[in-house]
Amino acid sequence: MTLTPDTPRRTLFLNAALVGKPAGRYSVLVDGGVIVNISTGAVVDVPEHTEVVDLARADGSQGWLSPGLIDWHTHFTMNTLATRRLDLSKARSAAAVLEAVAKHIDDPAYDEGGRFVARDLRNAEWPDADKLTRAALDAISATKPIVLVYNGYHSIQTNTPGLKLSGRDTDTDEHKDHSGFLVEADAFGFLVHLQDTADANVLDAWVIGEAERAASLGVTEVVDLEFAQSIESWERRTDKGFKSLRVHIGFYPHHLDDALKRGLKTGDAIPGTNDLVTAGPFKLITDGSLGSQTAFCCDHYPGNPDNRGILAFQGDEIDALCLRATTGGLRLAVHAIGDDALRLVLDKLEKHSAAGSHPLRGSTIEHAQLVHLDDLPRFHKLGLIASIQPRHLVDDRELCHKFWPGREPRAYAFKAIVDAGIPIKLGSDCPVAQLDPWEALACAITRAGPGEQPFVKEQIIDLETAYAASTHNGKLHIAEGERADLVVLGSNPLEQDAAGLRAMVVEGTLLGGNWTYRRGTKA
Repeated sequence: MTLTPDTPRRTLFLNAALVGKPAGRYSVLVDGGVIVNISTGAVVDVPEHTEVVDLARADGSQGWLSPGLIDWHTHFTMNTLATRRLDLSKARSAAAVLEAVAKHIDDPAYDEGGRFVARDLRNAEWPDADKLTRAALDAISATKPIVLVYNGYHSIQTNTPGLKLSGRDTDTDEHKDHSGFLVEADAFGFLVHLQDTADANVLDAWVIGEAERAASLGVTEVVDLEFAQSIESWERRTDKGFKSLRVHIGFYPHHLDDALKRGLKTGDAIPGTNDLVTAGPFKLITDGSLGSQTAFCCDHYPGNPDNRGILAFQGDEIDALCLRATTGGLRLAVHAIGDDALRLVLDKLEKHSAAGSHPLRGSTIEHAQLVHLDDLPRFHKLGLIASIQPRHLVDDRELCHKFWPGREPRAYAFKAIVDAGIPIKLGSDCPVAQLDPWEALACAITRAGPGEQPFVKEQIIDLETAYAASTHNGKLHIAEGERADLVVLGSNPLEQDAAGLRAMVVEGTLLGGNWTYRRGTKA
């Protein structure tokens, strides 16, 4: 297969195999950013000024064409920052965390504008979790802010300078005895502050590079659910040459007034972004996370009868915000991890639907990690999509055993959701998990990491369902008349096991007919 640089907008693929289509040698013509023709047999007339890409190989095999892939749940800028922070996911104790922080506190590779930020702490099995304290971190540095972000990004541990950086003056009576532990809204607000105070030029360059990395995995599209307002950021990045992805930006409650004032509806192009960036959903976080024991559940957390989690918004607030967003033309993306949070959201959306205000097509429940199976018919009737992140069930399996014991059969209940007729979409929730659609697919069809046993194997979903939930068009195959967001693959993804998916070779990626990635060359 020959992929050369400086590709024109008209491209003819010869001898292609098509994912999801009968075996054969197909010709696919892309022109003006659209798939204009798919045919079989020899091509006699090649339009002038056309790049011809022959996918036939010397051994008689073929390259495969697939729809471009989409990640339905990212925090793209936060993820870009996270890839440059110290990864503490392998630390098995608070002592190991403290040792790693002390070792790297002055490492220039982890200097983030004079502060030290590490990520992905997983404390489910720590024997000494209570030892990770503000005082313990102060003993490492009493001058440099230390910010340690737990997996899930719903909680943070800081030292005293880090706590001051978050806006809490420890010299005052109000905060002098603060533990340095920030959770939910306080954690989110601090993460936004860290992002907003980063060097914009440096961060933009990193984001553009991360978008190029995503393209190298076959990704053509992301839903970007940044906590920070990101319209101006994406406009600025477009001016600097961003061109690798389509981006659908989300709006949180604190963005809603501005979005509606601008007249933005889901699907509207953001001016100044070459139609690559569009208005996405209204994002509402109703509860917390499993790891921080803040997901809002019907049953209490073990050993803590007073804790069923945290409800970030009361029912009337959920009601009013969702209704306002829907009537304003924004589809919904409602974060509901605990079973009681999901039940409350369904109650409110049923009320709206009965009054004639149905959730807009494409509205999602984000995560849906713990469900009551008898709530699934209501979920389906509302026309909602389950936006799920398969890697989470692998990362969180020990947390699930610890904090949701006896509830495992209805945790990450992907097959039950699919069997109820509820459409699914796959994503990563990066940086909580890595932006990698092939890893998400592998986890979906095995419910396990490499070499692991499945977590509740009865909830495994089939590969075709998972793959269709990962493509930008929601199908296994490309079709005439669709935009030319394509991936050239080394093998048929629908014939792979988990190891094959994880090893998938992406030969090239096109966005609107333009190459964004070409293996072995610069797009």
